Amino acid sequence: MIARALGVSFRQALRSVALTLFPLAFIALFAWASAGSTSGNTSDPVRASAWLFLGAHLIPFAIPGGKLTVLPMLAVLYPMWAIRRGLPNVEMAFNKLNGARIIYSLWYAILSELLALISMYHGVVANLYLTPVFTFAIAMIATSNFATQKNRAFYFSLYLLLTALGIGALLYAWSLFSHWNEIKSISVVLGSGIVGGVLTAALQILYLPNIALASISYLTGIGFHFGSGSIINGAQVIVGQVPALPFISALPTSVHPNLHYAVFAWFLLFIILFIFIARDGGSLGDLTRRWIIQGIRIFVVIVLFAFLSQGELLRASLNPVGVIWSKFTLVLGVCFATAAIVTLYVPALIRTVVHRE
Repeated sequence: MIARALGVSFRQALRSVALTLFPLAFIALFAWASAGSTSGNTSDPVRASAWLFLGAHLIPFAIPGGKLTVLPMLAVLYPMWAIRRGLPNVEMAFNKLNGARIIYSLWYAILSELLALISMYHGVVANLYLTPVFTFAIAMIATSNFATQKNRAFYFSLYLLLTALGIGALLYAWSLFSHWNEIKSISVVLGSGIVGGVLTAALQILYLPNIALASISYLTGIGFHFGSGSIINGAQVIVGQVPALPFISALPTSVHPNLHYAVFAWFLLFIILFIFIARDGGSLGDLTRRWIIQGIRIFVVIVLFAFLSQGELLRASLNPVGVIWSKFTLVLGVCFATAAIVTLYVPALIRTVVHRE
């Protein structure tokens, strides 16, 4: 029975890896063939497909002359979908769902680690320590079954966060439209052709969550980095050398000091969240306990999201790139605590004073 369960989970993990890897291999082979090659060595696109697979799982890379640690966060949805596809067959082979998820995720992490080992080439190396950790965590999240009724407040907080990211994405789109001539100039200079243009556009779409988070961070006065010694916020714009990529044309070029007042928007979002939680009623102690629990959960998501959205982009001069995750978390933490005091404790204090009178 155990041997059968292990065998089924291994086959499904292998199937999930293949479901992600094969389309990426086709893309890599097509791009390699379109670009042309003097060696004709097809091991290059095969190895590149393994790098794409690992990059889709947000695995950091070490490359000659730098690192690649800021990776497209939207890409992780595809392997999560592939992992989810194999779960039903694994569940039928196990008596307990949690055991099925753990074994399935372990096999997936082991296979991913093998890909990382096989794909090492000429200094391009995926982080071998983080590969099993990240892939196991992604597989566990992908196979989770969150009860909507029990996690309403957590889901609502995620909706608020996604709303903020949507506003950031709209801001970025507006900035791109405002710099349309610069986009055309960069595209002409790149001369990437039809295939290269499509792949470049697809890559920028996959980076959209990273860009949206940096945009909303800029919009609310917190700011972000784009290279060593850079700082981009409402009060100052200091940028060094940047790569010639179309999405770079949306970078701010002038200061807007009044943007630091927009941090009040995070305070309003947390007020809305607390009002939603308080609808179920309860004592002051009960509400405090629920708000602390939900605060810890949403801040774990925020910290992870902010940390993974930034990093080094191919060379040391482009490190860091992305949101200032420590400052971002600190500002949101202050807004969260202030909103809790205003929403929960100030009304409780007023009620206490009124009842004494």
